[in-house]
Amino acid sequence: MSRLASPLSLSPRAGAWRSPEASVIPNLHLPMRSLEVKNRTSVDDIKGLRLITAIKTPYLPDGRFDLEAYDSLIHTQIVNGAEGVVVGGTTGEGHLMSWDEHIMLIGHTVNCFGARIKVIGNTGSNSTREAIHATEQGFAIGMHGALHINPYYGKTSVQGMVSHFETVLSMGPTIIYNVPSRTGQDIPPVVVSRVSRNPNMAGVKECVGNDRVREYVEGGVTIWSGNDDQCHDARWDCGAVGVISVTSNLVPGLMHELMFAGRIRR
Repeated sequence: MSRLASPLSLSPRAGAWRSPEASVIPNLHLPMRSLEVKNRTSVDDIKGLRLITAIKTPYLPDGRFDLEAYDSLIHTQIVNGAEGVVVGGTTGEGHLMSWDEHIMLIGHTVNCFGARIKVIGNTGSNSTREAIHATEQGFAIGMHGALHINPYYGKTSVQGMVSHFETVLSMGPTIIYNVPSRTGQDIPPVVVSRVSRNPNMAGVKECVGNDRVREYVEGGVTIWSGNDDQCHDARWDCGAVGVISVTSNLVPGLMHELMFAGRIRR
């Protein structure tokens, strides 16, 4: 039901001006969610991934994807022990893709490699409506999980962030990505605490630093380090489950060793 402001903003008794009340309109853009397990992948499956590569997107000279080079890169990740890939993230230049290109690349990755590696689609956006639409499509074509950024540039409130994340979390396993150096706004712990109650919340890719990683882990939140230079200590000293890595594009075997072989003695 809508509650509309009166066309007259005068009090009938005193004749004093008063501000009209805003319309209250129900949220009509709800996600097309399904309660079935997404593509044979549970939230716990995502939570257990130690090495996830933020995969690079190679391009042809005309600007189209170089799928042959991309496939070779994915093969290299698989044979060297990477357990998941983020497709179309910052490293993959998803911000330069149209949504059609974005979803096509996620679908290609699922179709060719989805049985051997978990595919996490970066379907986040500063527009909640776009994030809903892209995430609906991503899960429909087979991605195993979604990566979601907080709304960037046009900074929002704590409640705005909670509302944004809760809307997209309803669709399937989700990793929240906090990188304030790029978004211009930190996702504060109070937001993570509130959205962590959602059963589809897999965890957080955290780039603020290992003090924040330790804080979340002590509170029971699954964390991936977003900083390659800190990921060893995040894993073995602070309790992070693993890393979402850029460096593993080049040396996936080394990053696998850092995540699986135990603490390196210095």
